[in-house]
Amino acid sequence: MDDEIIFCNALRYHLTQRGYRVESCTSFHDFQKNINLWQFDLVLLDLNLKDIKGLDFLQIIIGIRPGLKVIILSAYLDHRNIVKAKELGAYECISKNSQMFQVLDQIIDAL
Repeated sequence: MDDEIIFCNALRYHLTQRGYRVESCTSFHDFQKNINLWQFDLVLLDLNLKDIKGLDFLQIIIGIRPGLKVIILSAYLDHRNIVKAKELGAYECISKNSQMFQVLDQIIDAL
């Protein structure tokens, strides 16, 4: 879940090359329309979305599917956001940077 379509496409490409089935959405509205259609084990979530705050979305999705693993991906991670995300149930937080795909691969492999 990221409002930047180019970033969603990059993630989709990377993960499908590793054998994962990927569904993406660029708005909370799209997610709401499709939540009952998709079976998912992991959510990758940006903190800065156009139609909802990422931490608010995190609370909603954890409320719908307790125990679901949610990884926060953001270019704007700071200590406060990381602590809050973890308190709300995020599995991990990753900075969007040149190392992001390597870190993401390590985390997913550990799941």
